[in-house]
This record gives sequence, structure tokens and C-alpha cells, in this order.
Amino acid sequence: LFVPSETQASQFQKLIVERYHVNVSIDDNRLATTEVDLVFSNPNNVSVGGLFLFPLPAGAKQKNTEIRISGNLTEPQLLRQQKLTEFYKRILQAQDLQMLQTIGTSALQVEIPPIPDNTECRVQIRYAELVEKTDESLVYTHHLRTNQPVESFLMSIDIEGEDAIGDIESPSHDVTIQRRDEASASVAYYASDVELDLDFVCRYAFVDNVFNEERLVFRDVSMDNAPPLTLHSPTFERKRPARVMESFAYSAIVPTSVQFNPPNGDAYRDVFFKGHGTNPFIDPEDDNQSTFGMDADSASYSVVRRYLRDGYLPPIEAVRVEEFVNAFDYDYTPPTDDTFALHLEGAPSKFGEGKRLQLLRIGIQGRVVPDVDRKDAILTFVIDVSGSMGMENRLGLVKKALRLLVKQLRPTDKIGIVVYGTNARVVLPHTSVVNREHILESIDALCPEGVTNVEDGIHKGYELARRNSDSDCINRVILCSDGVANEGVTSAEALLKQIRNYVDEDGIFLTTVGFGMENYNDVLMENLAKKGNGNYAYVDTLSEARRIFVENLTGTLQVIAKDAKVQVKFNPDTVRSFRLIGYENRQMKHEDFRNDAADAGEIGSGHNVTALYEVKLNKGVDRGRLAKVSIRYEDPDTQKVTEVSEKFRVEDLKDEFEHTSPGLQFAVTVAQFAEILRESFWVKNGCLKTVHQTLKGILQQHPEVISKDEEHAEKRGEELLVLVRNAERIKKQEQAS
Repeated sequence: LFVPSETQASQFQKLIVERYHVNVSIDDNRLATTEVDLVFSNPNNVSVGGLFLFPLPAGAKQKNTEIRISGNLTEPQLLRQQKLTEFYKRILQAQDLQMLQTIGTSALQVEIPPIPDNTECRVQIRYAELVEKTDESLVYTHHLRTNQPVESFLMSIDIEGEDAIGDIESPSHDVTIQRRDEASASVAYYASDVELDLDFVCRYAFVDNVFNEERLVFRDVSMDNAPPLTLHSPTFERKRPARVMESFAYSAIVPTSVQFNPPNGDAYRDVFFKGHGTNPFIDPEDDNQSTFGMDADSASYSVVRRYLRDGYLPPIEAVRVEEFVNAFDYDYTPPTDDTFALHLEGAPSKFGEGKRLQLLRIGIQGRVVPDVDRKDAILTFVIDVSGSMGMENRLGLVKKALRLLVKQLRPTDKIGIVVYGTNARVVLPHTSVVNREHILESIDALCPEGVTNVEDGIHKGYELARRNSDSDCINRVILCSDGVANEGVTSAEALLKQIRNYVDEDGIFLTTVGFGMENYNDVLMENLAKKGNGNYAYVDTLSEARRIFVENLTGTLQVIAKDAKVQVKFNPDTVRSFRLIGYENRQMKHEDFRNDAADAGEIGSGHNVTALYEVKLNKGVDRGRLAKVSIRYEDPDTQKVTEVSEKFRVEDLKDEFEHTSPGLQFAVTVAQFAEILRESFWVKNGCLKTVHQTLKGILQQHPEVISKDEEHAEKRGEELLVLVRNAERIKKQEQAS
């Protein structure tokens, strides 16, 4: 509960809760240590200060309680029941009744200094309590009934005991349960853009002997009024609903011999990825060139983030190393007059095996078009509203994402909307963003319907875009879908050919944005973007949508270079062998580097592209040309083709990896993370613990390597470290089992 100062109360808008993360550790003496990490932002146009109130459970131990405001340890005031009641009465004189929350019999109170407008504040709370003991089990409860919207909510509980842990469940939330061994387990729940309207409850019990068991969760999202599902068995204990939202869910304990998992042990059903192998080392005497199309996409990183947050390792085919590396901004110096600036750097490889192995980083920074100079945009939303988009509230996330985009557009921009289920139809002809509310109403009115006719949706979307295109504007189709096609033409090849015709004839760019996981086709979404001269993103949270459509809007919409490609020529006199890390599905024929009709990559305003090579030097080499790096691209406005080259010499290599820029160190370590996840032959001895330690060291010393914005850098850095730690934990569990 945040209460603004009395002078601000009448005009106060509620603070936005960006993050509410809870980590709990419960030992074998029932002592639960709870750490709450809360980040909220001030949406008001003035600074806002006031009092912050945090409820404590009845059994919380005051001596083990601490609170930090923006990292600074603060002495809180403890309000007991009488003072808390007086505080409520004082609030009611100046605040709306909705601010009154039933939060327990005691609370911590601290004063929050003024938070500048559009700025975040971080509050960290730590307290300890004894877990409640009932006749049959132990129960941990975290009070959440605030009805407060939260953008990122995480609940993580680690349980350790001397005896074996028997039943574990959450009767309140649909959790992921991981058993590390018979006496320890973890419980996790993650959600984005939720209202905290239900207390989190975890119930568990210790037993002398425990048999193997699994938790079975049934869902039926296709039937709105389905009757409750009941399991009948004298040995099965029926549980009450784990969570009730658009769907119903029941759980029961079943023997491990009964399998209801997705086929082949997959984490999700009907998910399609395509592997492209791993680049080998090449002898430059056989072929001294490496040619590939530029790629600034980062969808693979977001997809893998979804897997790891849900407690699964991703399929190796889902990991595209270059999209991990390019998911981060390395703060390369932008060009002054040209379209691109080249940044070359090298040093001994930290992770690679073998003597004389060097690491060459090619950093390419695109020209930044200021937002005020962006061209007017004519956007055509093509939105999948088929039945599969009702799963996981996918369409709900699509609508929130598009609302963010619409609110960032200018009055001179235009939006048209096509939806498709069994058939496609235009729900909004191109409309000026002057009529923003009308556009938002059209988006809000969408609901799931029918099967998935992607062909009809693409056809009608491009036809609408073609009729309203303007050569002086940005003309772009934005496809929002899970990539499933089961009606009309479903062949990927036929759909790709159809899109290519529109691109070649009309110059309309495409952005594909993926949503959901079960029934998800990554292959189709990526290939549609390639053929559509566009980019591919995957949205797993509203924060990712904000990054694409708010923080990087001009980069998403306005192209600064078409058919951009890279060619590197290695010198056989100095180089024994080389390997491009990633870009397996972006490889091009060497002769197509100067073939301007060959399709390559499209790069948006301010985008940067990073490529990494492992290079083994010849014996005794300490000087001479190592490689020549060339980039070639077409200006989308003038159609002028430009080629730029730069040479890199052996003498330019740093003597130690640690002497390189933080950006190179970070990019190489992120690539190592991806290489391990995709089980690359070249990192068979790779260690995720080493990756975590290296990343942590870099981020502690150079947080700006991710972003100059301190809060943003901390948030993304923390996210990455958690993902590496999750991957390490899951790998250990799989190896143990």
C-alpha cells in the first residue's frame, strides 16, 4: 500500500507495479525466509512521495526483518494492530475507499522520498516466520489480495528437509514443481500482467517413505461451460481447483507409470522448430570466405526465456545463437554520416578449446533515425483470432501489445486491421491515429473464433496494405499469431511464395510477432518474416512487447538498409581455420554477396548486429592481415547499393580476453550460454556455472554493457542471470534422473 502525501492525494494516480518477485527458502525447522523484490514506477507528471506500508504475517519475527529503498537499508516503523487501525482511519479521511486493504494485524511503514515522474523505485523486504503446521501438512501463505495489477509476478519457494517430502501442492495457483531429491524441492509460479487477487498458498508434507508420483493437471479451454472434471479412485485424493480463470483445472496424485505428458517428453504439445546444424571449422586454403545475411532478430532468446521460466530446457532446434547475442544492445558508436559503423575487436578465446584459438567480434551499428524524423507509418495489423489464440490468453496479450503500439504512434500515422479465423475480414479500414480511441475500441472488441486460415488473413492483409500504400511512408504489415495454419493453404512454401510476390511488387515490409507456446510454429513465423523483408519477434510478456513497440518503435518500423549482408575474407597465411558462431540459417553463397538481386537481411533504425568468429592462427604468427570484413546493402529510399570494407590485423588482437571491451566479453559469454543450450559439439565441455560467474562479474563491474539506463540494465541483467541459473538447475535435475 502506497499513500501519497496529503498535498498530492487528490490528483494522485496509482503507482504502476512493474515487478513483484518473491523468493522463499524454507529449512527443515519450518523457518521460512521470505525476500520480496518490488519495483514500481511513477506515472504522474510530477514527483510523488509518501508512505509505504507492507503487511507482515502474524508469525513474522521482527528481529529478522529488514527493508531497503533503492538499495539503501532503511529503519522501518512497525505498526501494531492499534496503530494500524488509527492509520486506516487517517487514510479514509483523504483517500478513496479502494486504498483500504485488509493486510493483517501488523505492518512495516517507511517513508518513500519523492519519486521523479516516469521513474522507478525499488523496495526490497526480508522477513522470517515459522510455517504453519496443521494435522496433515505444513502450509506457507503469502498474502496477495491487493487487486493491484502487476506486470511481472514471480513466486519461487525452495523447501529443504531431513525427511522425504511427500505431497506438494498449491491449491491457489497452477505451479511448476521440481524435486531435486527426495528431501528437497522447489515450487515456482510466474505470470505477467495479472491482478494479485488471490493469496498464494503452498502445502507440503514430510513422510518416512515416499513412492514416485507426478501431479496431473487437466485443462479444457475449448468448452466455455464445461462441467467440473472429477477423478474417481479409492487411492486418489480429489483436490479443489488449482486456479479458475477462463479455464478450469483439477489436480491429483497419480503413479508415474501413467503418462499424460506431451509426446516424446516435450515441454509443450505441437511446437515446431527447425534445426540448421552447427557451423564447422573451415580451412581457408579450401575456402577463405564466409558470407551471411545480417540478422537483428531476437525471437529465439525470448522463446528460450519462456521455456526456462516454465522450468524446461528448450529444444536445441529453438536456440539460434545470433539471436541470443543480438538480443542485447552493446552501445556501439553510431555512424556520423554513413548508414553503418563497423567495430572490430579480437582476443584469445575464453571458452574455446585448443591452442592459438582467437575470438573475432564484428560489431555493426546502424544509423539512428530520431523519432521526430521517422516517416509517417501506414500499418496493417493482421491478427490471428482463431480458437488456438484463446489458449493462455494469447489474444489478450496481443491486444495489450497493440494498445502499447497505438499509443506511441503519431496522429499522422494510419492503422488498418484484418482478422482471420475460419475466414479473414477487415474490421477497420485504414484510419488516422487522430481517431485513437476508435482504433483501440476495435482492438478491444476482438475475441477468439473458428479455425486458422492464415492464407486468407495474409491475402486480405496485404491487399488492404496495397490499396493504402504510400511511397513516402512506412508501409508495413504486422502479423500477430501463434503460427498455426489448419485451413485453406497450409503449406509453408505456398504461403512464403504469396508473401514474396507482395514484397517484390509493392515494397511492403512485414513484422511477425509470435504469441503462446503450445500449438506454436516458430518455423513458419521466422520464414514469413524472412520472405517478407521484415523482422521476427516473440512476445512472452508485456515487457517484451514494450521493448519492441515502445522503446524501439522507430527501429521496428523504419528500415535503413535492405538486403544487408556481410562477407569476411580470411588470410590463409595467418589463419589455420575459422568458425562462424551462429547464423547457420543466414548463410549465403559467396557469389551472391555482390548479386544485388539476392535476398538478405533488413535492418531497422538504430539496430546493431554482432557476429563472432573463432579463429585458429597458424603457428608462429604474430603479425599480418587476419581478415577483411565487408558489408553491402541497398538504401531503401534511393535504391543505391553501397559496399564498405575494413581490415583487421593480427597485431590488433588483445593479449588477453579480460583486456577487451566489456561489450565483447558480454557477447562472447552470452554466445557460450546459447551454445551450451543447443548442445554444440564445440562446447561439449562447457559449464553453465562458469557462464553465470563470468556474466555476474561483467555485470557487476560494467552494468552499462546492457543499457545506460541503470534500472533497465539491472532488470535485464538480473533476468539473464536467473535464466542461466535456471538452465543449470534443470540440467542437473535431468542428469540426476
